Amino acid sequence: MRLNIFSFLFILTFIYERIQAIHNTDENSAFHNFKLIRINPETENSVKYLRSLYEDSSPYELDFWQPPTHIGAIVDLTVAPSDAPKFVRDLESKNINYIVAVNDLSKAIENERGSDKFYNPIAGFAYDKYNSLDEIHSEMKRLKKEYPTMITLIDIGQSHENRTLLVMKITGKRNPLGSKISMWIDGGIHAREWISPATAMYIAHELILGYENDATVAKLMDHIDFYILPVMNPDGYEYSREKNRMWRKNRSPAKCHRQTFSTVCCSGVDLNRNFDWFWASTGSSSDPCHDTYHGSSAFSEPESQAVRDFLEQNTPEAFISLHSYSQMWLIPYGHRKQSYPQDYHTGLRPLALRATKALYELYGTKYQVGTGADLMYEASGGSHDWAKGQLKVPYAYLIELRPKNTMMGHGFLLPEREIVPTGLETFESIKVVADELVAQFVEPVIRAKLTTTTRPSIPPYRRGYSIIDTTTMDPVEELAPVKKTFVAPTTTEATTTTTTTTTTEAPTTTTATTTVPTTTTTTEASTTTTESTTTTTTTITTTTEEPTTTSTTPIPSTITDSEPDSNATVVLPTETYPSEVTDKSEVSSTTLTPFEETSEIPVEEVIVFSILTDSSQLISIFSGNKPASEMHGLR
Repeated sequence: MRLNIFSFLFILTFIYERIQAIHNTDENSAFHNFKLIRINPETENSVKYLRSLYEDSSPYELDFWQPPTHIGAIVDLTVAPSDAPKFVRDLESKNINYIVAVNDLSKAIENERGSDKFYNPIAGFAYDKYNSLDEIHSEMKRLKKEYPTMITLIDIGQSHENRTLLVMKITGKRNPLGSKISMWIDGGIHAREWISPATAMYIAHELILGYENDATVAKLMDHIDFYILPVMNPDGYEYSREKNRMWRKNRSPAKCHRQTFSTVCCSGVDLNRNFDWFWASTGSSSDPCHDTYHGSSAFSEPESQAVRDFLEQNTPEAFISLHSYSQMWLIPYGHRKQSYPQDYHTGLRPLALRATKALYELYGTKYQVGTGADLMYEASGGSHDWAKGQLKVPYAYLIELRPKNTMMGHGFLLPEREIVPTGLETFESIKVVADELVAQFVEPVIRAKLTTTTRPSIPPYRRGYSIIDTTTMDPVEELAPVKKTFVAPTTTEATTTTTTTTTTEAPTTTTATTTVPTTTTTTEASTTTTESTTTTTTTITTTTEEPTTTSTTPIPSTITDSEPDSNATVVLPTETYPSEVTDKSEVSSTTLTPFEETSEIPVEEVIVFSILTDSSQLISIFSGNKPASEMHGLR
């Protein structure tokens, strides 16, 4: 009889282990009667107790949305219905203040989605809705067909479950310098943060529409290639939509480990702990069942590998990763408190403050600015830390989008009605970052072209990702030079056509044909600091009329270059930017004050005149059509 009892217990133990072996955190995906508990720790002991539940094994089934950091910082967590009464009594016994923010999580998940009648689809895709991965990729392909010269789709790699990591490159039709700088934006690295892919798609939407309607956006896109990866974690994103709304990690195969009486297997890696920046040192877990499991090694996951490989070949000037939630603009580094890059106070933080100010001015949404370690908690292996520390990207940020972490916030379940305002205000901040890139990396090149004789260094030509590029861009027609017009005074009214090797006009006389001797003509080239002499034969056809007044009559003259000049500073495009959204006058040619009345126009003055005209037209393209007198460095 005793043997039978032992045999029975052995069988029960075996069955229990088999059940635990296939156990994963995928169960309870309906979240019926799960509670969202919001805690405000007011003592250090309360913080330590909550931190022990987060970092160590817990007797309760808890999911921390916002882990404990410091006194006064809101802690969000969900608890299973079976554990809720005991957990609440435990909090009360320790005098920890809390509220039950959501009594039934399943109903909150249902309320997250809006009604179909409120959606405003554009060609079948609703930008005010949480879309599936297939819907997002289909919209990207539609945009490529509609804007073939502006959009390129790039397959940068595959996920564990063979889903495509699809990047959309968005750029302007014009390329004044022959090469562009770039900005990287990714979303959806954490599966349950649905507002992140939705915001990435909305940024793409605003860039494409703004190019034809907003002069500021057009200027930015003519100098910057925007690489947007809406969903970096496609397997996890689809899993959160179909089975477990609160899933965070990717879907890497399950890893098993033996416990005292069971074997537990859990799948998934936190991709934002998998990058090679102080990997596995702080703020991540070696437990495969933990939400912050950092993987077996840095870049152990195909998703993080794909991003690393692409960015190493196409290193951007700015890197932005979209997350939720808390309304924070996070700056490297997050692995340790008070650890900052050298340009934290001189570059990264000032730009972040300007970006969040622009964001605030739209709807009054307030963001905190700082490192993740200082504002929240230490966490190593983050993508934005790697981009700044290893890849040396000048500007790298992590943006925690809406909502703010307050006692009345929605957490990850941000209603769809907030997608559009979140996208619009975030786009305002993106424009500030992009404008800084143009000011820092493009405008110095323009100034150098205007003041030096040698070709200045420009950003290197980016070959793209040609091996896996899924599309090709149509060729852009070559832009023709612009005719340059100026007004010069004379005592006679005449039409003068001048052909010289320096594209200048000789003094006007009453002689039909004039040969200018080398001893009397000095030509000052527009792109050199030395003087040179040349023999200029000028054919002038002059028609003289009796002046009707004693005042000087201006004479319009048109100089047309018969062939390109090898010393020319720039070839101006014939296209112009669209006018601003506000009512502004169109761009007009530069008007110059005529010289004082004189019988001759020195050649040197004419040349300087022409240079100033070129500079004004060139700068107007990159400065929102401002006259040359308002631009720095053109006095």
